[in-house]
Amino acid sequence: MAGRSEVLGGLRRGSSGSLLCAALVVTAGIALGSVGVAGAEPVSGSSSAVDAEWDASWAAFQYENSHASSVLATRSVDLPVTIDAPVDRVFPAYSNLENSLGRHPFLRGVLDHRRYTDGDAAVWEFIALEDIPAGPVSIPGRTVGRQEMHAADHWYSTDTWDAPGVITHQKVTFDAHGGATTVTEHLTFSAPASLIDYTVKNGVSSHIANQQAMKRDIENGTL
Repeated sequence: MAGRSEVLGGLRRGSSGSLLCAALVVTAGIALGSVGVAGAEPVSGSSSAVDAEWDASWAAFQYENSHASSVLATRSVDLPVTIDAPVDRVFPAYSNLENSLGRHPFLRGVLDHRRYTDGDAAVWEFIALEDIPAGPVSIPGRTVGRQEMHAADHWYSTDTWDAPGVITHQKVTFDAHGGATTVTEHLTFSAPASLIDYTVKNGVSSHIANQQAMKRDIENGTL
């Protein structure tokens, strides 16, 4: 797939020591993130607590995103997959994040912040509950996100942020040809230099796993 060999080839050049360092940085960052922004500690079940967590975390995202070019390392990769089903069936199934539960290897739940329309886009702001691999263990994490859905044109975008400064931009396009649909995830990862290899490796592998599960279950009629 386009870009994948370059990204994964770069990861193979990294040492196991750098991955261990990344795991330790993730652990520390998530622990710090639990103080006021999206971190490992759960918030209460009240919507006001979720709202406060999302707002604080999104402020961190906006600040870090505006400074990404100077303080964060950035890499991009395209991940296409062709699904043997028409676009009008593929788009609503694939773009629904809740359909990734049980299919995305990290995702364990989704908390609503708010939903609204902005022009022709349906916007969903949420917190994803994840189990993030860090070396030999998994760390519970909370990822804040904002999805913009452009159903009429068959594409959507999602921005997410994790402590400590891990940003993912996604634009997902759907191209119909015959009775099949090619879905391409255009991904851009930004993270501290010590975390970028780790971030890209985990991000790419988890997106590929989710793509393959979505392809399987859309084609077999489960979705």
